[in-house]
This record gives sequence, C-alpha cells and structure tokens, in this order.
Amino acid sequence: MAIGVAVGLGPAVTFVSPSDAITSSTKTKFIASMVTAAQNTQRKFGVPASVSMAQAIAASDWGTSSAVDKAKNYFDTPCSASMTASQFAKLAEAQVGKPYVLGAEAAISNPDPPKFDCSELVQWLFGRSGNEITDLAASQYNVTKKVPSGSSPKPGDLVFLRNNPARANGIGHVAVVTKKKADGGWEVIEARGRAYGVVKTTLSYWKQRSYYAGLRRYSKFVLANGDSVTASASATYQSGCTTVGSSQLGKFTSMTNSFYANGAAIAEDSAYADARAVMSSVPRLVDAIAKVVKPKSASSYANTLDELIDTYNLNDYNVVPIKRLFESGDDGAKVTAVQYLLKAAGYSVSATGTFDAATVSAVRKFQKAKKLEVDGQVGQYTLTALFAKLTSGDTGSRTTALNTLLDDLGYRTTDGDGFGSATLASVKSFQATAGHSASGTVDTYTWSALFMSLDTVAPKLTGTARVGQTLSVDGGNWGPGAVALSYQWYSDGKAISGATANSYDVQPTDAGSPLRVVVTGLRTNYTQTERAAQSDVVDNGTLTATPTPKITGTVAVGNKLTAVAGTWGPGKVTLAYQWSRNGKEIDGATSSSYAVQVADLDDVLTVAVTGTRVGYNAVTKTSAKTDAVAAGTLSVKGVKITGTAKVGKTLTAVPGTWAPSGVTFTYQWYRGSAKIAGATKSTYKLAKVNKGKVVSVRVVGSLEGYRNLGKQSAKLKIS
Repeated sequence: MAIGVAVGLGPAVTFVSPSDAITSSTKTKFIASMVTAAQNTQRKFGVPASVSMAQAIAASDWGTSSAVDKAKNYFDTPCSASMTASQFAKLAEAQVGKPYVLGAEAAISNPDPPKFDCSELVQWLFGRSGNEITDLAASQYNVTKKVPSGSSPKPGDLVFLRNNPARANGIGHVAVVTKKKADGGWEVIEARGRAYGVVKTTLSYWKQRSYYAGLRRYSKFVLANGDSVTASASATYQSGCTTVGSSQLGKFTSMTNSFYANGAAIAEDSAYADARAVMSSVPRLVDAIAKVVKPKSASSYANTLDELIDTYNLNDYNVVPIKRLFESGDDGAKVTAVQYLLKAAGYSVSATGTFDAATVSAVRKFQKAKKLEVDGQVGQYTLTALFAKLTSGDTGSRTTALNTLLDDLGYRTTDGDGFGSATLASVKSFQATAGHSASGTVDTYTWSALFMSLDTVAPKLTGTARVGQTLSVDGGNWGPGAVALSYQWYSDGKAISGATANSYDVQPTDAGSPLRVVVTGLRTNYTQTERAAQSDVVDNGTLTATPTPKITGTVAVGNKLTAVAGTWGPGKVTLAYQWSRNGKEIDGATSSSYAVQVADLDDVLTVAVTGTRVGYNAVTKTSAKTDAVAAGTLSVKGVKITGTAKVGKTLTAVPGTWAPSGVTFTYQWYRGSAKIAGATKSTYKLAKVNKGKVVSVRVVGSLEGYRNLGKQSAKLKIS
C-alpha cells in the first residue's frame, strides 16, 4: 500500500512508488476512470484534478491495491471521524429538555431540531457525528451487534427495551451511551416519552429496567481519538471502516466518495492549512501535501507526484471552476473582454470596460438565445457559452478579447485584433503558469483560467540597480479579496536561490544584467497569476573602503620598502601593486614590497594600490612620496691579516665578507698610526724598519650607490 492521507489521521503506511509492471493499457484505463471524480473534486473542493489523480496512482498502484479492491479506497485514507467522543457527548447533552414527539423528524442538516422521538434522537446524533444509521428502534437493533459480556461500553453504544419480552425482537425503545462518568458509571441520553422529553440517565439504571434488551454496538460508528482514529472532514464520505493489512482504513461506496474524502481533508483539515494557501499552484500544492502525507520523505513523495503529473500530462485534466460574476456597474479589463465576446457573438455593444445598460441588454439577449437564465449577469454558464476555440492566425473580436485579458496581465500581444506570434508566445506562457499544457490553442480551460485570473497591478521597483544597493518591489493591491503574494528574483534569467522576499540586496554576480522579480498571487479557486518587473542593467558597485597606502622602511639603496595597503571592502577585494620612481612606473615592481635600487638614488618613490572585486569598479590609491633615496650602507666582517709577523716575511690582507656583493677594495698599510708610504696593495713585505713596531691594514670597500666603508684590521707586533 501507499501513503495515508494526513499525519495523525491513522497509522503510518509505507510509501511505495507505483509499479513499473503495470501495463500501459491498464494505466490508460485507470486515468480515464478517474477523470470525472477528480474534476468533480476540483469543482467541489478546489484540489486540482491532476494532484488528486497523481495521489490516487501513487497510493493505489494504478488502482490495483487491496485497499481499492476491499474498500474502494484510492488514497489509503485512514479510518476517520468528524467528531470526538467529548463533542458527541456534549451534543447529546445539549438536547436534554427538548420534548418527545412520537414520529418526530429531525433532519441531519438541522443543527438544532425542536423535538425528537427515541430512534430519531439516535439517528440525528449519529448523523451529526458523521455516522449514518437507519431510523426506528427495531431497525437500529437489527444493524447492531451485542457487546460481548465483560467488554467495556463505548460512547455510541446503544441500549434497547422490548415492547413484548415474549417476542424474539419486539424492540420498542432505544437510547445512546455518551460518556463514562466520574464515579465509573456510564451516562445514557434518551428521548423517554411525552411526560419526560429528552433526559439524562445511566447504564446501570437501564440494566434494571423491565424488558431490557441489552447493550449493542454499531460496527460503522467511529469517533475521533479512539481506536487510533482522528477527526477528519473525510469522514463525511466514509461508509465505515475496515482493516487492510495492518492499517484501519476508511471504506467508500464509490471512487467519487474516495476522491471527495481526500479533497475534503485537504480543503478542511487543520493539517493541510499550508496546502490550502497554495491550492492554485500545482507544484507548491504538491510540496505542501507531501510534507503532511509523508513528512519523513516529503521530497521523494513530491518528486513521484510531479513525475506522474508530467509523464501522463495530468494537468490537462484540471478544470477551472468559474466562480466570478460580472454584473451591472462592474468595470475593468475582464468586462471589456466580455463586451468583445458579445460583439463576436453578434450583439451590438461598445467595448467601454464598464458593465453599462447596453451591456446588460446584450447579455440578456444572448442568454435568451442560448436558453440560459435571463438575468443580465455574466457568470459561469454565460461565459462558457461565449467561449470559442482560437488558434494562431485568427482575427476578430474574440482575439481582441484575448489580447485584452493578456495585456491586463502584463503579457505582450499582437497589435489590434490579431493572433500573431506575440500573442501565441504569451498564450503559451500563460498556460504554463496556469498549470496547463502550453499548446497555444485557446480552449475553454484557457478562457476560464484567464477570467479566473486575479485582478492585478503592475509591480513597482524602487532603489538603484547597483551592486551593494537594495531593490524593493511593491506588489500593489491584488484582488478580489485576500490574495497571498510571493516573490522570486531572477538574475540573467535564472532564479536566485533564496531570493524570495519583497526586497533584494544586489550582489556582485548580478552586475551587467538586469534583475527581474516575479510577483505571484495565489487564492484558492483562482488561477495562479504572475506579474513581473525588471530593473535597469545592474551597474558595478563602489568599493566602500579604499584607504591610501603607506610605505614603511628606510628609504635608501639596498633596503626593502613595504606597502601597507590597509583594509579594503566590502568583502574580499583583490589588491595589485605598482611602484614608481619620480612618478614613472618601475618595470616589474608589482609586489607589496620593493628593494630600493641603485637607479633610485636621489629620486622619490611611490606605490599605487589598485583594488578590484567582481561587480565593483576598480579603485587605485597612491601613497605619498618618499624622501629622496639615500645612498646605501655597506656591511663587512672578517677583515684580517694573514702571514708571519717577522721581518723579511710577507703579510696578506684578507678583506673579509662584504654585502651586498660586487664591492671593490683598496688597501693602506699602517705602521702604528701612520700610513706606510706606497703600501697600498693587498700584500706587504716586512722591512727591518718594522721590527719591534705594530702593523695593520685598512680595507676600503666601494660600490655604486653606496657610501664607501673602511675597516681596519687588528694590529700585529713585528719581531
């Protein structure tokens, strides 16, 4: 079996997708068998025929399930009730004090009958609780069964008295058990007789009465919150309950009643409140029903229904119940369309858009000719009689009526009275929105859907179409009555996920294309209606944070300078760098740091930072100029003398390690603190004059762009 009708309406039933083993012939026949019941359900409850049919296919496996065979239950509708036990007891107690009149009749539809006899009270109480039972005490006795000895009574059980105890069934009086009392006893309500009227008594009292015929139970009697049964509007169409597999399901006398039960639950039960709000939209209704029917696997169940609707074109079976009435004094585009349809039918009327006296007269003449009720009003039957099929290429007043209705909904149409390519495209678009095959042929369904479309106004956009800005849409006042509006924003023709509010923050990815918002109006029994508004092409946004960069570090040759860009925004902004010398860009200097070159000596440096982000205009900010670049500073370590410090030996100057590379050296040897004349090579041969003296060497390093640096070695004493 498949899924139950509603959460809380009975035991959970495992959902099984319709079998692939069913033949195409069986499927075709089953679809055909459902059409009338599904369409009548739509007319009665507003549930689209396509949705009911898809549910029935999924639940009954194309009509082959045991629930269909045993109970004509096409939806696995759980056994349901329309009244709880406490409500039943209160209803019975509310009749206490009313007079007894033998043969009194109390219509089930009457909520407050003035009088009862005993069996009529029982029949009325049962009927008001959704449990039909026959009239007359003897007949009620015959359709009930004895409650087994030792079993506890239940609300709705009946007690009987005999007229003649010698007869097998001389039943002459009946009463109903209503509730268990605080003292443990059971309350009974009966229409006792003319001297008493309707009274409250007890089961223990009844058992002591003469001619007591016993406690009996009607197997079809069901109250909510007992026996796993919950209150549901579907109970009205049940003929009892039965067990199928492990589930207690409702029994129905016909396919139509099974469809009505499902439709009534969706249209009236509290569990389906969200579904009722979107009844005019098949996709949304399917999603809403799935959340009630199969909350743990709603997506899978909804996909199954959607696939059935699409695969078998079930939307083509939907009907549009015309519930609008146009009469004297009305105005608007739909009145104009009616006037054009009257003209097409050969009646003289001007297309003023106002339902004036001339229009009333023309309508009355048309109704008389068509043998309709002549009231001068245009309702379902008059409108339907005015409809005629239109196809692309047609001309005349009917196509003008069509264009008038489409224009009013914001669609583009062919000029004049033509049914050209523009009108054809708009008809197909409207049909798709209305949940019908987009054939382009204007049939009765399309005419009905157009006249049952909501009265709309063109939505208005406010705000600037620029990244970082907010656009808002005013959907305006729709009608008739209360209309639920929803919104969907589009960028570059694609729906923006999650953008379903009446305002939208323009995103960087929207730049370069216009934004479009579709406002959808939903009201039960009316055609889902859409109006759209479009913005200008979205401009790039402006970066909100563009700080001026700063340069840190010592401005001298050989040193490293760093550009401090600061924090850019909004969001993640990509930064690019360009260093310049005296205002001219330095080739290759495009990182956030820069090593000062010899070529920069005595010049000034700047750095430009460019911020870019998709959807925003690029911004470039340039730092302040540095001071003039100073000469660099050399560094050295390890200057020393090698060799034997003895007269006649040769000493060698070791210049050490210098930075940066490329330094050239000059030498000067010293005796004590005095320069040794001519001793300017890297080596020096010790003469006798040096004996007993100290000798050192001074190494001077030179490099372009750097200040010269001299470094003296340690002193050696010569022996």
